[in-house]
Amino acid sequence: MRFLAHPVTATAALITSLFIWQIPVLYGLAQRIAAIEVFAHFAMVLAGIWYFGMLFDPRDPPEGARRGARLISGFAVIVSNIFLGSLTTLKEVSLYASYQTAGTGLLDPLSDETMGGYTIWVPSSMLMIAAIILVMNGWNAAEVRRWNSRYELVRGSNSAALEFPETAEELRLKVAKPNRDMGRTLAIGALVMFFIVMTTVVTIVYAL
Repeated sequence: MRFLAHPVTATAALITSLFIWQIPVLYGLAQRIAAIEVFAHFAMVLAGIWYFGMLFDPRDPPEGARRGARLISGFAVIVSNIFLGSLTTLKEVSLYASYQTAGTGLLDPLSDETMGGYTIWVPSSMLMIAAIILVMNGWNAAEVRRWNSRYELVRGSNSAALEFPETAEELRLKVAKPNRDMGRTLAIGALVMFFIVMTTVVTIVYAL
């Protein structure tokens, strides 16, 4: 259970469950066989519940996942959403037309898939941005709890006293590296999202 609740495992399970059912052949099987369609939806919902259970776990490490790892996993899911959504939205050929039931749709297959791409890309990414904000809020609340319990921790361990600065200079020294790491992570995440979208556009327009 601890392995499955690890941020890397939970994130990989969620991304895989979303990507694998976008493969045209597997999508076609789910369209034709009701049991496979039910299994596909069940797998995606279960992976989502498991992932968000890890993301919003109120327990502090080591019982819960590390807060920084949760934050990075949120960016990983957003990047995967952007890649899958932009690929589905910006392509110029229909991937699923042969699997659709003729005469039942109001839109042509390409327009239908384009709208599906926007649905994958925009709402899910906005949801993950809200989730990241909640993770950061939970991280702050965890630090407040630890600060409020500092006297009990210090009495229990001499080494714990080193974790709680007593002067402004000590505080600056303690938070300098974590703040730099956080800023670097946010900047890299934004750049990765931008490059994935641009690479997808260039690949679709010029390679395909």
